[in-house]
Amino acid sequence: MASPYGRNNGANGPRHQLPAFCRNRRPVVMVTASSIANLRLLVLLGLLFQLSTLLLVLAGPIPPRPVTRTNTVFRSDAGSAAGEVPPNTALSDR
Repeated sequence: MASPYGRNNGANGPRHQLPAFCRNRRPVVMVTASSIANLRLLVLLGLLFQLSTLLLVLAGPIPPRPVTRTNTVFRSDAGSAAGEVPPNTALSDR
C-alpha cells in the first residue's frame, strides 16, 4: 500500500494532498435569474410583514367597544345599572 504522502525518493520533497473535504466532488449549484427574483420577492414579503407589525405596535391597544343593549324588555334604573340591589318597598303602605 502506498503512502498518502507519496515520497518521491526525497528528490522533490513530499507531495501534499488536499484534505478529504476538498477532494470530494460536490454538485454544482446554478444560480439563475428566476431564483434571484424569487429571493427578492421573499425579502420584500418579509419586509412587508415587519412593517405591518411595526404599524400595529405603534397604533396601540384598541379601546373596548361600549356595551349597548337594543332589545331590553325591562327598563333599568340608575341603581341597577350601577350594580346595586334595588331597595325593597312594600306594595301597600296604607
